[in-house]
Amino acid sequence: MSSESSESAGGTPPRGGQRPRAEGASTGLKAETTKYVMPPVSIQAVRQMDVLVAVVATCTTRRAAVKISDIVTATGLERRDIHPTLRFLTGTGLLRSSPAGWTPTVPGVGVAQHWNADRTAAGVALAEAWRLSWIYPLLLESVQPGVTLSAESLADAMRPHKTSRITPWMQLVDWLELAQYVQRDDVGSLRLTAHLHDDPAGSAEAADGMSRDREGEPSANPDPSPGLVPPLSMDELLKLNAADFGAVTRSLATIYEVLSRQRA
Repeated sequence: MSSESSESAGGTPPRGGQRPRAEGASTGLKAETTKYVMPPVSIQAVRQMDVLVAVVATCTTRRAAVKISDIVTATGLERRDIHPTLRFLTGTGLLRSSPAGWTPTVPGVGVAQHWNADRTAAGVALAEAWRLSWIYPLLLESVQPGVTLSAESLADAMRPHKTSRITPWMQLVDWLELAQYVQRDDVGSLRLTAHLHDDPAGSAEAADGMSRDREGEPSANPDPSPGLVPPLSMDELLKLNAADFGAVTRSLATIYEVLSRQRA
C-alpha cells in the first residue's frame, strides 16, 4: 500500500511533547501506540464504497472470493486505487482478506445492500458496523459534543501526531459523513451528530476497541483468518430487513467479544 493510505500513531512524538489540541479535541487513548490503515486519497469516499458494493455483488452472484481484477471490471477503477481501498475496508471490518481473495463481512453486506437504493440506510448500517472498529472510539476521544469544526480541524483533531500527513485524515472525514457520525451545517462546519452525544457506551467501547486494534493489528494483517461464519447464506443476509440484520450483527459482535475474552 502506498504511504498516502497508511498512517501510524506509534512513531516518535513531535519534539516538544504532545501535539497541541485542536479546538474540540480531547486527550487520552490516542496517546497510546496504535496503527491505523487510512483510506486512499486518490479517489473519493463514494468511489471507495463502490469497491465494497462490487465485492458483495460478486460474492453473491459468482464466486466465494473476489480478486482485484473482478473489482476493476465492476468499477472501472485503477488497481493502484483499489488495493489501498481494500486494505481500508478490511481494516475497518467491512471486508475479510484471505489467500483466495476478499469476502464481505456481515456488516459489510449490510452496508452494501443499501448503498445504491438508500444511502441514508447505508449510512445507518455503516455507523453500526464501525462501532466495533477503531474509527468510532477515536472520533469520540477526539471531538467534544456540540463543538463545531472545519473539516481540516476535525481531521487534525483525530490525527495523533503532527508528523503524520493530514490528507488521509481529511479523506476519513468524508467517511464520517457517510456514516452519519458528523453532520455539516449551512456554512460547511461539522459537528458530532446528536445521537453520539453522551453515548453511554462511548468510553467503554473506546477503551475496548483501541485494545483490540493494539492486540491483534487486524487492519495491518493482509491474511486474517476467516473467523465465524453466520448460519445464513449470502442470499439470506441480503433479504433481511433492517431490524433483523441489526439483530444478527449485534449477536455476532457478542459472540466475537466472548471468544476474544476467552482467548486473552
